[in-house]
Amino acid sequence: METTFRFSADANTDIWKKPPSHNVFTAPFRTHSRNSTTKFLSATLSFTATYTLQFDQAGILLVFHNPESDTPATRKWIKAGIELFDGAPRLSTVCCDAWADWSVAPAPCADDIRSGRKSVTISVEREDGASGTSLWIHHVGDGGKKTPMREICWPFGEAAGEGWELEVAAAVARPAKDTADKLEAGFDNFVVKWKDN
Repeated sequence: METTFRFSADANTDIWKKPPSHNVFTAPFRTHSRNSTTKFLSATLSFTATYTLQFDQAGILLVFHNPESDTPATRKWIKAGIELFDGAPRLSTVCCDAWADWSVAPAPCADDIRSGRKSVTISVEREDGASGTSLWIHHVGDGGKKTPMREICWPFGEAAGEGWELEVAAAVARPAKDTADKLEAGFDNFVVKWKDN
């Protein structure tokens, strides 16, 4: 895969799943690699965009593929990055096991991030500990300092079962419907590590 690339999202694109029946997976994404969920070690991605409309977003996407029923109804995924919410760019993590949930936190250097002058780096890392295995999402700041955004445990339950695969991608979305403008994002430093065996 290219180390530096750009692509854009049309208006009315998103990745979101909310009861009782809203299930949208229309955002464009570019896949880095795909492998067994159990082999995933880490992924890091840097990106910029000019966020102007509510819910404009860019970042990293993890899609867990079910070997028995890889359909929209059973799709599991995680997206993490920047999302514009109430006029400010937020560090955002959305996780979808059965349904999606969403957490946000203030982004440092918000004005520079919103205008596309400052790149954002997100890392996703597998953590194996005495109590089990999880994924940690971090914002990687200046000097490589990692700020934890979220710990996610469900991927190493069912989604790490026999035959399950994990796809790691870059994604961009513009959920706003009342515009004809696209949201373009630039991506670089996309590194994904898998176990060798």
